[in-house]
Amino acid sequence: MHVDAGDTIARRADRTLDLVMVALAVWTVLFHLGRLTGVGRDATFGAWLLVLVLAAVGAAARASGNRPHAGQVAGRGDGWALPAGPGSAGRLSRWPLLPGLAAAGLLAVVDVDGLWWPVVWLGLLGVLGVAVRAIRAAGPTAATTARAVLYRTSRTAALSVLLLAALAALLSLTMVRPDQDDVFVVNRSAWVAAHDGAFPDRDTIFSDDVLPVERPAALATSVEALLGSAAAAGRVSAVGLTHLGFGPLVAALAVLATWRLLRGLGSRSAAAATWAGTAFLVLDGAVHGSFGNFFAGRSWQGKAVFLLLVVPTLWHHGSAYGRSGRRRHLWMVAAGVVAGLGLTSSSVLIAPPVVLAAVGAAAWDSGELRRIVGATAAVTPALLAGLYALAADPQRLGDVGATLAFLDVGRLLDSGTEPVAVLRMVFGDGLPAFLALGAALTAWAVVGPRSSRLVLLAGPVVVFGAFLAPGVLDVLDAAGEADAVAWRTLWVLPLPAMVGLVLTAVRPGVRAAPAMVPAVLLAALLVVGTPITSGDNRGTELVWPPVVDLPRPEVESARTLRSLAPFGGTVAGPEDVDFAVAVLGVDVRAVNPRSSYLQGRHAGADFHAMDRLTLSHALSHGYAEWGADAVAQAVEVLSPDAICLTPGGGDEVADVLHVAGYVRVAEDPVCRFYVR
Repeated sequence: MHVDAGDTIARRADRTLDLVMVALAVWTVLFHLGRLTGVGRDATFGAWLLVLVLAAVGAAARASGNRPHAGQVAGRGDGWALPAGPGSAGRLSRWPLLPGLAAAGLLAVVDVDGLWWPVVWLGLLGVLGVAVRAIRAAGPTAATTARAVLYRTSRTAALSVLLLAALAALLSLTMVRPDQDDVFVVNRSAWVAAHDGAFPDRDTIFSDDVLPVERPAALATSVEALLGSAAAAGRVSAVGLTHLGFGPLVAALAVLATWRLLRGLGSRSAAAATWAGTAFLVLDGAVHGSFGNFFAGRSWQGKAVFLLLVVPTLWHHGSAYGRSGRRRHLWMVAAGVVAGLGLTSSSVLIAPPVVLAAVGAAAWDSGELRRIVGATAAVTPALLAGLYALAADPQRLGDVGATLAFLDVGRLLDSGTEPVAVLRMVFGDGLPAFLALGAALTAWAVVGPRSSRLVLLAGPVVVFGAFLAPGVLDVLDAAGEADAVAWRTLWVLPLPAMVGLVLTAVRPGVRAAPAMVPAVLLAALLVVGTPITSGDNRGTELVWPPVVDLPRPEVESARTLRSLAPFGGTVAGPEDVDFAVAVLGVDVRAVNPRSSYLQGRHAGADFHAMDRLTLSHALSHGYAEWGADAVAQAVEVLSPDAICLTPGGGDEVADVLHVAGYVRVAEDPVCRFYVR
């Protein structure tokens, strides 16, 4: 049996995804070894490159020896599900879908909070129970009676996905939507690029690895050090490599990761579902925490890489291991877990339930529940990282006990962190929320194999049945200050794949339905929703030629301000200007690149947080909110070498600067520039 070009493209795309996952995992391990032993940046990066080359050679050798051949049959031993037809479970009736759609409609339009949430939660458990009963009633997956190659992708379908990946990379390259998280992540990369010694353990925004780090105590992420090391090796700027290189690469790989997951689940048309799921992401920009706003506009940040690449990888290899028991899939699950630890601390919360749900659901179908033991071993690094975070702040354990309040049922039922607020932070409301929630609760019904149905149902069981259970988010917040990131529990859901599956599901008797239905729904979403490219999405712009993703035109003023200060100097300006200064490099420090970073463990008495806020506010608005004397004191204490004062406002702040010995040297549309 001939293996055509589409199959070859699919295999190579899959190997590329696995190689990237192994590369991220290896870097995470080497980074922490380097921190423990004091090995410097260049030696660690060199060792990583060596391991990467050896891994690529080994993967190529294995691939050449495992190419599918004539007569090769895809089956459970391969860890892939077959599309509908031979190897499918029995037909599902349509009525079990109605409770899921009703629940999605309710959650999309009604803010269910307080003691009403436990009632709705019990209803959600009923919806999930109906789904489980329907899957069991349909019967087990039938034995495969027809020969089928493992890689069954047409050349046209494969090329269409590659085109989509290229378009995703182009969107990331041309889309400008600044995010203040870059003050931490890209600044850290810039610091590593500028220092060839040991990796930083402490703050790099306001000091040279001296002050305590701004973020809560947890296992340090490694992706920022990887980008900084690569920037130093390539003699390019860290911000340029991050925004214009790494971001587009991740956006393209995200498309391939969704495509592989859909093929692994047995999607009838994986390429079409990938297009539909990706189109949903582009239109999903109504709220800041939406899946779409991590797709291209922030694809270089570690948490976005985790969401876009690691989560689909864990679902794919986890379900494949549960079906087949092949160790290769288990090793890739372990690599995904370790890679996630290097990308975001949220992986401690997300990776273990994803792996256990994927493996457990597929293993239940195959009758090999003992495979959960291997899955538990694979997530052990994440569990240990969670224990480390608790040990770093032992008071948290006491807070958990206080939250449980000796089984105070009333307190637990009336959640402090409202689950519906978490849903709104990610899904918004109205049609976008209904489409996302409806897909999450019904995607299990549009695939053929029973194992895939169970896998797609496992995600909603974890999210709606466990994480959003009354009181659970409160306990997580007490254990690890999870209130600010509780919405990330929804990342358990492989949402782009789920939406793609539902939108492209075959409607019997309507030949054009697979194309017509998603087109109509996505067009409606375009009308009532907010695309991630819209100016309503935090002032997003599409620009050409590509530029770094920093506030415009403030970034040009930031470059001017940096040039006016000596090496190692300090500058002050409006917050967006300071934001750009901190991201562009570490040779000059900004007074206030992000207001939320003016508090925390690093903000001691010598930090002068109130003076920083006072000066930043005055320079941003052109007047002294807390009086001219307070601004004069801030200028004296902080003594910035160069200052940007907004052209608006009166002369009150300018007079303070003149008295303090500053002279005006230049002006642009954003700043009046002053130096001593």
